[in-house]
Amino acid sequence: MGEAEHAYTRPQSAAAGTMPAEFASYLDGTGLAAKTQALRLSTIDAAGWPHAALLSAGEVLALPPGRIRFAIFPQSGTAANLARDGRMTLTLSLDGGMCEIRMHARRLAHSDPGVPLAFFEATVETSRLHVAPYASVTTGITFALHEPQAVLPRWQRQIEALRVAG
Repeated sequence: MGEAEHAYTRPQSAAAGTMPAEFASYLDGTGLAAKTQALRLSTIDAAGWPHAALLSAGEVLALPPGRIRFAIFPQSGTAANLARDGRMTLTLSLDGGMCEIRMHARRLAHSDPGVPLAFFEATVETSRLHVAPYASVTTGITFALHEPQAVLPRWQRQIEALRVAG
């Protein structure tokens, strides 16, 4: 079969409860100014429809073993969906494909007036990398900060608060 032929390719799966090292590295809380790919966080709303939210590397922190913490607006639909159900996926362009991580999230007790967001911690259930033999994903949803000098300090405060949350 030639590379131009269209055929289903089964996603590559990682060991249960783990995420690819590149995914964890992207979400390690360092080098935030260079991490301009948005992550798609998907939940299911109360009516059963998919609900998408976009997060930045300044709102998400990967922790061992197989845990991810993230900060979102407490009044958002995403926060309500996670409080009700807890199931979610997080997707990032990675290694020429799209890496999808399925997780279960729970809200963390958190009170920091400097970071007025809802904190959640999710545990990885499965990780899958979706690739096509005939094309590579070269980028995901990317963004450019309008005021990096204002945003990056806020992101750093959020990452530090996520590190100590529990």
